[in-house]
Amino acid sequence: MPKYQEINWDTAECRGMYTDLFYRVEEERNVDAYFYINAVREVCARCPLWEKCFQYAYENERYGVWGGMTSLERASFYKPEKYPIQKQRALRSLSEFGISLEKIRSAIEHTSYVGSVADKTTLDGENGVAGYC
Repeated sequence: MPKYQEINWDTAECRGMYTDLFYRVEEERNVDAYFYINAVREVCARCPLWEKCFQYAYENERYGVWGGMTSLERASFYKPEKYPIQKQRALRSLSEFGISLEKIRSAIEHTSYVGSVADKTTLDGENGVAGYC
């Protein structure tokens, strides 16, 4: 798993952006939150570092949006029973920006949480709701 200093952040799509945007999402509890998270997800989805960023955050970051997911959305992949709504929201929203369950699963498989419940997750094609095999 890459350490923060091992990632060449110079090529990140978010480089030079106002970083509070990536943390403010965690604090918003109103309609603005939807706007902020989707703005951030759009940036993350087109980033060449998406996988490394997500993997780093999955193991190390407990706050902020990294790899297009909030801290609770990331936690929902290794604690789905605790955060089922966040998992569904993440899967639906990220798929709209081109980040599929398969891409997330592949990234998770290369972390120290390889045996997590993430590899038991499916996405119901009809209604886009996360479930378990």
